[in-house]
Amino acid sequence: MSAPEPNSYQKGAWLFGAILFTASVSGYFMGLRQTGSQISMTRPVSLVTPDSERQAILETNFVPVAVPYARQDWLRNGVNGQWQSRVATLVQPTPHPVTQTNVTEEQRGQALLERSTRRAFDGAPPRVPHPIAQDSSAACLACHGLGLAVKDKIASKISHAQYSSCTQCHVPSGGTELPTSEPSLLAPIVANAFVGATPPLQGSRAWPLAPPTIPHPTLMRSDCLSCHGPRGLFGLRTPHPDRQSCLQCHASDAGLEQQIFSSAASEHPASARR
Repeated sequence: MSAPEPNSYQKGAWLFGAILFTASVSGYFMGLRQTGSQISMTRPVSLVTPDSERQAILETNFVPVAVPYARQDWLRNGVNGQWQSRVATLVQPTPHPVTQTNVTEEQRGQALLERSTRRAFDGAPPRVPHPIAQDSSAACLACHGLGLAVKDKIASKISHAQYSSCTQCHVPSGGTELPTSEPSLLAPIVANAFVGATPPLQGSRAWPLAPPTIPHPTLMRSDCLSCHGPRGLFGLRTPHPDRQSCLQCHASDAGLEQQIFSSAASEHPASARR
């Protein structure tokens, strides 16, 4: 048996050293990885990835479905969908001091003429100059309850207490406007010969600078500012609307009041009504 060559021992030593070096390097990096995992256990670790975050959004949030253009409700979802218009929230103009000055006789006469165009006679309930719903007083009180001014139109305030049936006294000026072919309804109505009294331009004064008396009955006209306030006809406006007690200075004309104060009338009310 021949002796091994010296080179074989050297090759074996190199092979053993390579294996040892590889095992050492592998063990070193394996130790570092294990040490890093042990350290990461004491720190907060985020498990959220871009994909998981996008999936969570799709699962929790509602994705709106596009509505066809023909079915789109623009009154609710349009640009002005949240806009609301209510009579009670309309901003009212502030009365200007110039409009609260005393008026001339010509302006007062023009206001009385305009006022008479909506009444059958002086003292009659005014006619309604616009279409109305006659099933409730809510629509009437929406504008006339406290008085309302919209641009150049003014809805006067009611001058008496609120009643539940406005059309019992105030009728539309255009009638019911219901078409009919009934001959009896198409026949002209007999002319009325009643002529109302001509209202005076202003009340009388006890002396030149005294407050004038009220030149009309006050029945159903308890709120003076309805006609004489800042929103009344210009020729009838008072120069001092800030004073609330009108009867403190302006006395009622006893000849125009529709009331009976005699003792005989109180004892015999039936004869007094006749």
